[in-house]
Amino acid sequence: MSARQRSSVFGKLATIMAVMMVLLMLITTGFFVLLVQPTLHGEMDPGTAHLWLLGLSLSLLLGVVFTTQRVLEKLLRPLRDLNDGVTRLGEGDLAVTVPQTTHDEFGTLTDAFNRMAARVREMIVTRDQLLIDVSHELRSPLTRMKVALELMPDNGQKARLAADVAEMERMISGLLELERLRAGKGLTLVRQDIVPIVREVVSSYEDRPPGVQLVLEGVSDLVIAADAEQLRTVIRNLLENAVKYSLPDSHSICVTISRNGGAVVKVSDNGAGIPSEDAERIFEPFFRVDRSRSKESGGYGLGLSICKRVMEAHGGTIALDRKNERGTTLVLRFPRSI
Repeated sequence: MSARQRSSVFGKLATIMAVMMVLLMLITTGFFVLLVQPTLHGEMDPGTAHLWLLGLSLSLLLGVVFTTQRVLEKLLRPLRDLNDGVTRLGEGDLAVTVPQTTHDEFGTLTDAFNRMAARVREMIVTRDQLLIDVSHELRSPLTRMKVALELMPDNGQKARLAADVAEMERMISGLLELERLRAGKGLTLVRQDIVPIVREVVSSYEDRPPGVQLVLEGVSDLVIAADAEQLRTVIRNLLENAVKYSLPDSHSICVTISRNGGAVVKVSDNGAGIPSEDAERIFEPFFRVDRSRSKESGGYGLGLSICKRVMEAHGGTIALDRKNERGTTLVLRFPRSI
């Protein structure tokens, strides 16, 4: 960045101040000619001159304040646009681009931000594509391994190998499902009542500790545009997590359905909860609160990522509600059906 670029904004501010000083000098001279001098020569009553001076001073002050405010607003508009861009990027909007309207420091900073956002988008796309390519390539050797397992004698080693192969298949299927949802595929929206769909999934968990109950808040049916099978996947993933992280003294899991613009489904548990430092990352692929990634806790960190993709494909959202001191509440919001 050149010295001229670095000083351009300060130059504009200096120019504004210089113009204001010139205006003040010209108006002060005008006051002297129009008011003070006639008063000294007895051509104007001092009281009248005082009122004129007061009125013109107030007019001048208001004019200076208004002009300065408008000029500074225009000068600092790129900074506000940049702040909005940073906020949107922080909220996950990777397609954000800030318009570059100046060629000063703010323009240079805006250009740097846009290049950074583009680089972040490129890195994430590259990462996702790498995962998808690796997943596709792994399917062939896994198929050969399954064929080889069928030829092995039945024993404990075969059972363990078969379990490991099935585990890898589930992980690969999850990755490919993420890609399908990201590409806008694998979703069929149909206007339907989601209450019986949620009730069906909840009923399959009623006998698993700590138990689960369905609560309808002011609704008996709730018709929206939804993919029934994908909705079952989301509710099932949330209930699996709630059961997995429940504690011996946990209350039963509560699934609540309400109407607030569209459909709102909450899944609340009384389990171990999610540490505050992990709250922003729980929807990232392969992220797990259990850093050891032990088999006891299970999973690959893909469940909540798939839930997020499904909700986005529905035009809705999934969010963590941290109002309770203990446990976890995840909120699904579906848009109003047209």
